[in-house]
Amino acid sequence: MPNDGANQLTLWSLFRLLGGTIISAIVSYILQRNSFAEARREKQRDKLDERKTLGLNLLHKMMRIASTLGILKKHLDDSLSRLPPDQRDKNIWCYVQPIAAVPDRVKFTAEELTSLMLLDRDLFNDMGPFDDIRNHLLDLFTLYRINRTALTDSLPATMQGIVGRVELDQNQMQKIAPRAADLDFPVGALVQITEKDSTEARALLDRLATSLNTAFQLKLKLEPKNVDAA
Repeated sequence: MPNDGANQLTLWSLFRLLGGTIISAIVSYILQRNSFAEARREKQRDKLDERKTLGLNLLHKMMRIASTLGILKKHLDDSLSRLPPDQRDKNIWCYVQPIAAVPDRVKFTAEELTSLMLLDRDLFNDMGPFDDIRNHLLDLFTLYRINRTALTDSLPATMQGIVGRVELDQNQMQKIAPRAADLDFPVGALVQITEKDSTEARALLDRLATSLNTAFQLKLKLEPKNVDAA
């Protein structure tokens, strides 16, 4: 009998030890699993914050693009509004001053475009090349300024204060007619392209803001502002 009691006590001790080990292992597993789950959640939050930052970077760049195109459009509209009614198809360049300082280029990064693709594939397809489209338009404005300046610098001018005035007779106008025609054509192209691109830029900007609001629970609200001519 004494041996049986000792055996029972030993078994009970083993069961308690085994039970404690199992419980400890279960607690450790639960804590570890919770730790892994929290790490995953933290990683997901970091990825979400990173995507949100990239999206807001894109929004800022798209706002610059839309603003620039709006300014260029107003500059051209104001210039063309000064055209005499009988001079709508020739010597337009005389009334369209070049942009004094062309805005800096904007370039979407690969990370920003990847984030946009994950956010809205259709918007990615429409907006992805728009930085290059805008930069190409700026190149056209720069080329117009170079060519127009080259022509005006070759003409005789009289100064009225700090303003130079050029008056040409019929013979002089005929001499510069080919170069003038080479300026009138790009003006027409600039007007059409700027009109189209400024409208498209505004639409893309609104779509991007809507996508960011939906994906990241933001409350972005864009309101058009009046722009001054460049």
